[in-house]
Amino acid sequence: MYFFYYYPVGVDVPRARPAWITWALMTTMVVVHVLAHPLRDLTDVSWWSYAYRPAEMDLLTPATAIFLHGGWIHLLGNALYLWVFGPALERVLGRLGFLLLFVGTGYLASLSHGAVVMNLAPQAAWGALVGASGAISGLLGLFLLRFPWGRVRIAWWAFMPLQAVNRAGVATLPSVVAVLLWVLLQVVMAMVSGPAGGTSYGAHLGGLATGLIMGLALGLPWRASTERWLVKGRRHLERGESHAAVGSLLRYVETMPHDEEARLELARALRVARDVVGSSREYRTVVDAALAEDRLQVACDAYGEARRGDPVFHLSLYEQKRIAHFLEKLGREREAVTAYLDLHRFHRDHPEAVHGLVRAATILVTRLHRTDEGLELFEQARRDFPDHPLQAWLEQERRQLRRRSAAA
Repeated sequence: MYFFYYYPVGVDVPRARPAWITWALMTTMVVVHVLAHPLRDLTDVSWWSYAYRPAEMDLLTPATAIFLHGGWIHLLGNALYLWVFGPALERVLGRLGFLLLFVGTGYLASLSHGAVVMNLAPQAAWGALVGASGAISGLLGLFLLRFPWGRVRIAWWAFMPLQAVNRAGVATLPSVVAVLLWVLLQVVMAMVSGPAGGTSYGAHLGGLATGLIMGLALGLPWRASTERWLVKGRRHLERGESHAAVGSLLRYVETMPHDEEARLELARALRVARDVVGSSREYRTVVDAALAEDRLQVACDAYGEARRGDPVFHLSLYEQKRIAHFLEKLGREREAVTAYLDLHRFHRDHPEAVHGLVRAATILVTRLHRTDEGLELFEQARRDFPDHPLQAWLEQERRQLRRRSAAA
């Protein structure tokens, strides 16, 4: 007996966090299986009436059969495939779209099984079809079109007794190779077992074809061709190929200019490639967009990252003031002091620059307990802005902080 099989155990594609629909589908399958098998005597539901039988043409059972399984191995195998491929597709298709495609491909896969049985093995038309394998196969078709650049990690087992081979291991394959290997296994096993066998390979292949057709209709290959530049850039970075990473990430950002995370990755790649000017430009784009949409947390994080790599990185006066103020509200006092000082440093000729020194001084004295530095900043404010209308107030604040420091 010769045997070869594999199961996927992971993909190198960003996943939805959290993948609510994927988990909900897995939970539903487990609950239905427990009620239909171990706890079947506790309910009056005839669960197997919801299995799909080709001889009974109705509209409901091709969908309900998806959530029924013949045994724990059948259930766990499908749950594993769903856990591996589901979250990535849920992220790009959206929760509702992913749910509809899962049920839709499973439904049409059941009908594909019915067509095969009615034409090639009508004696098996009353046999029940259960399981999510057809829907899972549809996900494979969608995954192949959306993530052709992805890599699938598989656990495999090969048994060839005449050659004294009995090996198992883990390998990483391109998604195209992994899916084609799966198709080959389905075709071989279908030829061996025949259309009336215990496993519906017609549903598997029908689900795959349905997924491919739906994926083409949704334009998934176009999205994949765009995203592959992002993936290539990330892989170049993993290998330390910063200039190649910059080229790939630039291609992606030109097509998807509003992808904030990709711009941040491009900024980091440019910094590694020692293009400080280009890196700061990308960081500034992210900060400007985040501030325009009042996503101040994102803006502050991007600003802090940019400032650590470029000591002269700064924004317009208004933006610099907003960043410094929000950093202070977040309790990130040291970063707020730096931002306030940069407000004065890069906008020295503007009347608002004095406020940068005052706020930095106040934080240093009252929160960071660096009194001497804070009072020195007050003195600097008095020197740099001798004709400022707030001179009297500056003197008053300086004296008050000095008294507070002495009391402490």
